[in-house]
Amino acid sequence: MTTTTIQRLKKRAEFLRVRHGARAVRPAVLVEARRREAAGPVGLGLTASKKVGSAVVRNRARRRLREAARQLLPLHGLPGVDYVLVARASTAEAPWDALLDDLGNALIRLRADLENPRGSGARGRAAPPRAPATESD
Repeated sequence: MTTTTIQRLKKRAEFLRVRHGARAVRPAVLVEARRREAAGPVGLGLTASKKVGSAVVRNRARRRLREAARQLLPLHGLPGVDYVLVARASTAEAPWDALLDDLGNALIRLRADLENPRGSGARGRAAPPRAPATESD
């Protein structure tokens, strides 16, 4: 396992900047990512709205996301990229393996999108070829 420094995002402006980046939605977590101008460590922010549940449930969801990120960001995170993990209603109660799978799959998808920004808008799907224009007689 590689050692990667993870820098916490703390200011609202940092969260809002990441919001305009790439995103991957999975049943147990929504992950947003955006590359910073300056290279540096991986950035991590965690959030859970009141839709997730009571304060106890939101705190549990954030703790689970924090631990999952600690395990997976060194493997799948890109240096110089900020990630925001948004808890969903199922985050607090999801089986641990399912939560790790969802976060891992989301990080892999975002890594591909960030390394190949051209394909990120179409999610890897190419537009169908256009037929050449011909003149009728």
